[in-house]
Amino acid sequence: MCQSPLHFFYTTDVTSCVQLPRPRLKVGPGYVVPRPKTDQMEMTCKILGEDPRFLGVVRVLVPGIYGPTKGGPLPRRMSRLVRAATTALRQVYREIVALGGYLYITDMFRSAADQQRAYMDYLAGRKTAYSPPPCASVHEAARAIDIDAFDTGIGHRRTREILNRHGWTNIVKTLTGPECWHYEFRQSRWQTYCERHGYAAMAHDMKRAIGNFAGRYTAQSQKIEVARLQGTLNIITGEGLTVDGIYGPETREALRDFQRRQQLQIDGVAGPITTGRIQKMLADHRRLLIEPPTCLDRRRGL
Repeated sequence: MCQSPLHFFYTTDVTSCVQLPRPRLKVGPGYVVPRPKTDQMEMTCKILGEDPRFLGVVRVLVPGIYGPTKGGPLPRRMSRLVRAATTALRQVYREIVALGGYLYITDMFRSAADQQRAYMDYLAGRKTAYSPPPCASVHEAARAIDIDAFDTGIGHRRTREILNRHGWTNIVKTLTGPECWHYEFRQSRWQTYCERHGYAAMAHDMKRAIGNFAGRYTAQSQKIEVARLQGTLNIITGEGLTVDGIYGPETREALRDFQRRQQLQIDGVAGPITTGRIQKMLADHRRLLIEPPTCLDRRRGL
């Protein structure tokens, strides 16, 4: 027999062998050697204990998508849910696994700082899906999850049916569009609250209900700034925006329209140049209200 450290390919003639070079490990910048599948955790939601910072919130262990191997634990800073949501999610996992599927969580709890970063990414156009400012997201209330909707083994439609059956509400109807992966554990109490007072109020009070007051001063100041922007756009462009202090898709599109008409960079962000132009037009508008144009001004087009 051949005695060699080389990798062998044996032919049908067992007395001979063909020597092939041992496969070389692919390494280089940005390449991560995959870990064995044993690093993947069990498809379930485990309770690790109470989170002493919040009321009724527990630390959990669920399969995530981060790290060298998909299926490893979701990062600890995200892994928090109210206890009732945890119980419901455990039932979801049982049903999905019984059908031969799997559920990977991409996002769960967010701190005020995490939510602020997501909000700024939305404002800057680095993400297209809407992210509200701090104190206006259900993620901060430990009642929301984002899932890998396109890798469940049983299809997103079937996965959604199971989530809905156990109290998890999808916020969009589509199975493939933006935010199709986002689910919230509202229960009847918070669903009714949302219908009566609106989404932002629901998210704010959900967060307050667990004793999470982080970021409230930043959120209040941002809301005032956005409301001022909405009111100003209504004055100088006649957009008719709702002045609610929420920088949602309608406000962003109105600002983009303004930038387009003024031949500014169209990014939907109220940066220094855009803000300066808005303030100048507002000042001109007020001047015209105080000092109506003369006949000569009208001939000059002023």
